[in-house]
Amino acid sequence: MTNQKTQLIALEVIRVLKTRFDNFPDDSQENRNAPFHEAFLNAFKDKIEKYVDNVPYFISLSSWLHGLNTTLGQSFFENVAHILSDGEKRTFKKCKITEKQQNAILEIITDLKNGQRKPDLERENELIFQTGGDLV
Repeated sequence: MTNQKTQLIALEVIRVLKTRFDNFPDDSQENRNAPFHEAFLNAFKDKIEKYVDNVPYFISLSSWLHGLNTTLGQSFFENVAHILSDGEKRTFKKCKITEKQQNAILEIITDLKNGQRKPDLERENELIFQTGGDLV
């Protein structure tokens, strides 16, 4: 990777950190719009009380963390990918998959999530590409 790309990615990291630092909750007073969150968390009080001693602040912190995840997913990763690809962007409109292939993909994802399958790219490609059928 070039030094320029490294610097551009570093700037993206700094931008995200600055924004998230500026929005970090200092107290729970900014949490006025989450009364139901607090009520629901009180139902789990016995489970979280050894970890959380301030539920309103925990809700504010959770909201902040959700914002960080959104920022990473919607801008940071996309911007870094753009930098790494030198701005090249492709769409794959001509590539179609069949309904059987779509079902094979969903089954693989489900099995991976449930721990019923270990990742195996070669085997997964076999399962996906051996199936025919009608295009989706």
